[in-house]
Parts: sequence; C-alpha cells; structure tokens
Amino acid sequence: MEGLTIAILLVTLVFGVLVSWLHRQGMAARERVCGEFPLAPDRAMRITLEAGLTTRERLLGKAVPVHCTGKGMKVAFACRAGVMSFEISGLGHAAGSRVLAHAEDLAVIRLPEVGGLGASATNVVYLKGSLARNPARLLRRRERVFRALERAARRQDDLADDGRVGRRVDVGGRSQMR
Repeated sequence: MEGLTIAILLVTLVFGVLVSWLHRQGMAARERVCGEFPLAPDRAMRITLEAGLTTRERLLGKAVPVHCTGKGMKVAFACRAGVMSFEISGLGHAAGSRVLAHAEDLAVIRLPEVGGLGASATNVVYLKGSLARNPARLLRRRERVFRALERAARRQDDLADDGRVGRRVDVGGRSQMR
C-alpha cells in the first residue's frame, strides 16, 4: 500500500512540473519582446520572412502576407501551436529598425467534458492564463528570427569596419576567408 501511495505522489509531482513548465512557456510566448537593429526596415522584413518560416514551410513554398500598419509592417506566422507576429517599424535614422514580437493567438490544451453533462470542466483553463499547446514551437520561431537579425546586423557592422570581408587575406603565409 505504501508503494502505491509513493507512485501516486510521484505521478502527481511529474504532472505538476509538466503543467508548470507549459504555463511558464506559454507566458513567455505571450510576452512582448522588442529588439533594435541597425538594418533598414525593408531588409529587416525580408530577413524576418526568411527566418520565420521553417524548412518544411520554405520547401512547400508557403506565402506569408505582409500587412502595412501606420507605424510600419506586420507579419504573422501561423502553425498548430498558435500565431507568432512580428511588427517592424523604422527608427529615427534611415538604417535602423525596431522589431516587436509576441504570440497573438495560442492554441490551448483541450480537456474532455465531465460526465457527458455538456458542461466543460475546462472553462477556467480557457482563460488568458490557460495551458498553451506546444508553446516551445512559437518560442523557437521567435528566437530563430532574432538570431538571424543579429547575424545580419553583425555582418553589416563587419562590412562597415573592414571592407575585406569575403575576400581572401594572407595571414602568416596561409590564405584564409574573412
């Protein structure tokens, strides 16, 4: 009997950790994340469109519409986990853009109805603090876009500092690509 009690407690503990982890990731996906990059807004949008699609979506030729807003441009990537949107606006100077990313719509975990009464037991779960269905997918998409924007900004800074990027340079008797 003691072994059964311990097993039930362990299952409850593991389930509690899983629910807590899903809730925390769902809240992180809903959070608005902003980044400023020394890239022109149209270039930042092209990078966002390329990096925001998964390899499978790119191979299938999925088209993502770009909406013009009053402040800039907006693009939203939809998947089974929800919708991750990116808003790109220009900064005061010509070659600067601000990228704001957040999950607009999250798919939630659906639980079955209780006893066939027609009343769902999950009315409380469907509120804003609900358990998201695979929020890690949305977080990976957001991180992939921000990493691509950082790489492009770094590459642009390297080109401005040293015009020899991409050319062969003789370093200590060996030629290397820079």
